[in-house]
This record gives sequence, structure tokens and C-alpha cells, in this order.
Amino acid sequence: MLPAQGGSAAFVEALVWALLGTLAWQQWRRHTSAAAAMPHTAAIDTAAHAIVDAADAEAQQHVHIVGSSVNIPDMSASLQAKVLVSEEQQSDPSLLAAVYDDMAAKFSGHGLNLPAVAAMRQYFGNLEGSGEAVPLDYDKFPVPLPPGAVRLGVIFFQECNRQLAELVAQAADEVIAALPGGCKSHTNKPSHYHITVYMTSQPHTLRPDPFNPASGGLRLDGTPHEQAESARPDPRQLMRELEAFRSAAAASGAPRFEVHRLLLADSGTLLLCSVDHTGHLAQLRKRLRNAFPGGPPKQSTIVHASIARVLTPQQLTAEQIQRVQAVCDKWTERLQGMRFDPARIFHIQEQTFTTVQGPRIPLPFDTAGGDGALAAKR
Repeated sequence: MLPAQGGSAAFVEALVWALLGTLAWQQWRRHTSAAAAMPHTAAIDTAAHAIVDAADAEAQQHVHIVGSSVNIPDMSASLQAKVLVSEEQQSDPSLLAAVYDDMAAKFSGHGLNLPAVAAMRQYFGNLEGSGEAVPLDYDKFPVPLPPGAVRLGVIFFQECNRQLAELVAQAADEVIAALPGGCKSHTNKPSHYHITVYMTSQPHTLRPDPFNPASGGLRLDGTPHEQAESARPDPRQLMRELEAFRSAAAASGAPRFEVHRLLLADSGTLLLCSVDHTGHLAQLRKRLRNAFPGGPPKQSTIVHASIARVLTPQQLTAEQIQRVQAVCDKWTERLQGMRFDPARIFHIQEQTFTTVQGPRIPLPFDTAGGDGALAAKR
């Protein structure tokens, strides 16, 4: 339950730490005290890791994340289904490939995680009747979100390898066709295919000021509309955020991605999963995590692009599971080994869920991305 409107700053701060839990408070105090004599960057790094670790543990216990959107009542099932890997796994192609193989085996053996599928439906309209599901515009949410409320850094792989994007679109059509009749789904456009690098503000975890460790500057009292309006980033903070992204990208070498597998995760999301042969993406994500101590604690850690989503929370039969898996395996054989080498990331103020449509600014890596048209096999 939200506190009464007009609560004091001290009360709001106390509420934040109460929701994060005693463990988070104790860890934060211990780490920040130990970091007091460190350089500023190191102190932020240590404190931020403590908060992230504690928040991840809380999410696994189905505790709602501090500052969650007034529009998304409960994303705990979806957050619990999110695959998290270590920095070492992100940087090691063989370790990351093994994670993807396990994800594929999980769906093949057990089918869909129905609570996770149901949670994702909150972002879509046209869930009944004919036609595919339609992602919601953020300003059309039950409580509209202001411009700039959802922001992220991404890599578009269509601009790196158009042939790969075209093949993935064909694969998505075949996977959706393999689903039982009446199953609702949404398929992304190839121009929307992207790898999320880091989100400074998520639709379920709004952060108008990701530099502020206390709930990212989000108002925790007032009406739902007042809370939503507080997610509007201040122009000065937005410029500061852009500069942090620009600096992090400019300090990072360009990743070199190679496709490992197309899979349907048990969350219902069709994923193109890749590995990075340089380790640069993991380093960039760490730089951004350290730069934004108030950013959302749940972030992407694997190298994936969401291609389509199953949105009917109904379990597939064993025969249907194997039919879908066979299509994914067939396309994995064709796509595995294809490469895409980005030269830049984009900072985006997203306007519609999953589409990454909205104001965007390109931010180059410190070296050229190489031949973006590579489609070579290993």
C-alpha cells in the first residue's frame, strides 16, 4: 500500500529501504562504509553491486521491486523467469552457449511457464478475437506514462547484417505457424530486432533519475497519476544520462557477435541467442551498471534479441512442444555461426513496448564495427 500523499522525505526514504528489505540495508551500509576511503567510482561500484544482489534475492522471493509502475501490478513471475548469468559467463562464448542449450532443453522438457506468459500480457492489447496481439503505447497505458519514462541502450542487428534479420523473420513466421490454432502471439518487425545493453528506466521499474540510489528519483506517494508523471525525466538529468552512455560506449571496444541458437524460452519469448567473442558487451554493461546506482536492478545479462512472444497462457501438449522445438532446431542449424559486428549503440526513449520506437541517439564504440555485412559460418 502506498503512503499518504505529502509524506516527508524521511518517511519516503524509510519506505524505500523497508521495501528493499533488511538484507539490502545491511549490505548497503557495510559496503558503503568499507568503500568510504575508495575513489568515487569504486565506491559507487561496490554499493551498486550490493543493492543489485539484494534486490535480485528479493525478486526471487516474489517481492515487488521498489518503484514499480502503477500500470504493472505484478511482474514477479516474469522477473523470476528471467535468465541471469555472471560476467564470466557473458564473456565466455562456450559458457554462454551452454546456458542457451539449457534454456532450449527446459522448454523442450517442460513447455511454457504459464505465470510468466500471463504476466507479459499486461503489455499488450488485442488479446481476444482475430489478429495478432498489439504492444501498448506507454501513453495509452491505464495510467499514461509521460514521454521519456522508458529509456534504454540497444544494439540493432538488422543494420549490422540485413541477411540475418531477413532469415530470422522467416524463422519467426514458421515458429508461430507451428503453434496450435487460436494461440495469441506478437512478432517483432526486423527493424525492431535489438540486443538490450542496459535499461535506465523500465515500464515496470520506472527510474526518472537513475543516478539517485533511492528508487531512481521516482515519487512513492500521491495518486497513481502523480506517480506516473514523476517518471518524466528532467531534461538536465536526461542530458547527464546521455553523456554517461556516450562515455561508456566510447570507452568500450566493439563487440563481435555470433549466433548460437534460435529458441523458444519457457517464458514464451522466441529468442535469437548469440555469443560475444570479445567480452566487450559484458564490460559495457558493467560500466553502465556502475554509472547508474539508481537504475533498475533487473537487467539483461545474456546476449539475446526478442523476436516474437507467445501470449496465450495455456500449456502446449508434448506433441506441440516437439513440433515447435523441431522448427527452432531446424533454423538453429541454418543460423548458427552467422555474425554481426555493431559499430554503435543507440540510446532510445521508447514510446511503445518492445518496439524500441522513439527518439534515438547513436553512440559509437571506440573502434569501427568492421564489416557489418558479415554472414560467415564458423
